[in-house]
Amino acid sequence: MTCQVIPLRPRHAKRRSFRVPGKLLMVAVPAALSFAWLLALPGMPHAQPGPTASAEHRQDFAISRGDLRPALEKYARQAGIRLSFDPALVAGLTTPGLTGRHTIQDGLDILLRGTGYTAAQENGRYVLTPEPPASAGRKPPSGPRLVGALIPA
Repeated sequence: MTCQVIPLRPRHAKRRSFRVPGKLLMVAVPAALSFAWLLALPGMPHAQPGPTASAEHRQDFAISRGDLRPALEKYARQAGIRLSFDPALVAGLTTPGLTGRHTIQDGLDILLRGTGYTAAQENGRYVLTPEPPASAGRKPPSGPRLVGALIPA
């Protein structure tokens, strides 16, 4: 009886290769990377506009009605601005809240409506100041005044 030695070789599956010309790779790879970058852009954090932002820039705000102090602090965070005010002066005041898309100044005006305060931009920040009295900015009407009403007979 004779033994025969059979060498065992692993079977290799046939590989199929695709030849890609070098010029196609030079175009396809940067195009694929650019496309991937564009897909990632909407999810990336963007810089919040600061006090130097355009007056026409509008942002979405969602601030509920309630105490003025926490509403102003939340507004400053959402708007990305520096807002200066004395917490003791706004204690006890309430705000109607703010929802929707507004410019920074319009949003502050809406938040401060009915509180007796306004906000003005000074040296790259917003500062709360008391509203001037209603009669201070008005001029008395010029010309004759009507004292009574005439009723035709």
